[in-house]
Amino acid sequence: MEKYLNERCIVSEDDVFYYNSDDDITRADVMRFILENETLSSKYASYGRYYKAKHDKIMNAPKKPNNKPDNRLILNYPKKLVDTYTGFAVGKPVQITLQEDMANKALSEFNQTRNIDTLLAKVWKESAIYGRAYFYVYGANKEIYVTDATPMDCFIIYDNTVAHEPLYAVRYAKVGPSQRYQVTIYSNDYQYNFESGNGRDGLGDRKQNPFHIIPIIEVVENDERLSVIANVKTLIDELDKSLSEKANDVDYFADAYMKVLGALLTDDQIKQLRDMRIINLKSSNNEDDQVENLDVDFLSKPNADETQENLINRIVDNLYQISMIVNLNDKDFGNSTGVALEMKYKPMMNLATLKGRMFTRSIKQMYKVIFASDLIKQVDADTWKDLDINYQFDLPHDTLTEAQTAQALANLGISRLTWLKTISAVNDPKQEEENMDAEKQKQLQQNYDFLKGKHAVTDGEANDNSSTGKEENRAVTE
Repeated sequence: MEKYLNERCIVSEDDVFYYNSDDDITRADVMRFILENETLSSKYASYGRYYKAKHDKIMNAPKKPNNKPDNRLILNYPKKLVDTYTGFAVGKPVQITLQEDMANKALSEFNQTRNIDTLLAKVWKESAIYGRAYFYVYGANKEIYVTDATPMDCFIIYDNTVAHEPLYAVRYAKVGPSQRYQVTIYSNDYQYNFESGNGRDGLGDRKQNPFHIIPIIEVVENDERLSVIANVKTLIDELDKSLSEKANDVDYFADAYMKVLGALLTDDQIKQLRDMRIINLKSSNNEDDQVENLDVDFLSKPNADETQENLINRIVDNLYQISMIVNLNDKDFGNSTGVALEMKYKPMMNLATLKGRMFTRSIKQMYKVIFASDLIKQVDADTWKDLDINYQFDLPHDTLTEAQTAQALANLGISRLTWLKTISAVNDPKQEEENMDAEKQKQLQQNYDFLKGKHAVTDGEANDNSSTGKEENRAVTE
């Protein structure tokens, strides 16, 4: 159900902000969106806490009365799920190449100096945690840099047309004792800066946007902006609770009550039993009375261990099924064949592939902004359209099969760049192709130098020598 902040400001059921494209945004409307994002930030903050092993429900649960065992155990499955997913998808660097050699070299140099591989992995992880994250391109000292931004203090406002094109991007921070908002707004043409509560109207100080494109690009986990953690949050809470209660039962057993039936103990005897841990009782105070009906034992709760274990195992199994992320600790992994492993990885593979398509679109938009700066030599502004982006999902690989496949493709006349992409050991096919050419040229030069050192001759030299030899023979004959 859409939510209307006013007639111009709209929030979709997926928490996406829209604005009437026919109107210029006002300071009041910007603040409406900021306050709405602050409300959403409590949800994002909760996901972040769960990733960092600060699970709200178990940590904020009421204390047990009467000093009863009150363990608060946290199994940090959110981090395990997110990190496994991120490592699978972008643990190996994403291949980003251009066909033209000089442009590709400039691109590769930029990516290395700006640690783009690390940035892509970080933004992928953040979008998995929060459901969305952002690339932020900025200039400093006549250089271009890229960093990440989270939805905690950043958002994009889209137009309300069917195209849903970005109209504005907003970054903000609370500053000073009064916690005023320091706000930066980006449009395609301008950048605005203002501080809330300063009594001014309008969007504040304005300067030219050097990129002429909004320099903040959204990365989404899925169309619904749904976090990986959101899907399994209730299961994680129940898992924490179940394991904590299991630990409480262990403490109950360790602190079990002793029962003594058939004897009347004095306070001193009870203290002696507690301190000395020695039991030597009789059924009456008369030494001559025969001991009978004396029962000394511990009171214990009914053992629910099997029930608890079944519940915990079922929750863990559902965690992996619902999140669609493979359980790398599955005991069957070691005995699985290649086909079986592929089937185990299939759900996560599908999940990463679907996200990868949207991630690729965001990466290209990021480079669109970068190339628009004209600060990267040998790369034109429209070159972002020609980017070739490939993911190296960390699947178990059969290297021999990959080599045979590559060889078969080469024999069919398939381009070298294409069959190089089928080999998982090759991180950058374009660079590998250049390396192969360089090594081939080096080997040819070495062969030439060797032959030259042995006084061997080329075809051209042989023809020259044969001609000279004929003239010398003719002179001797005459």
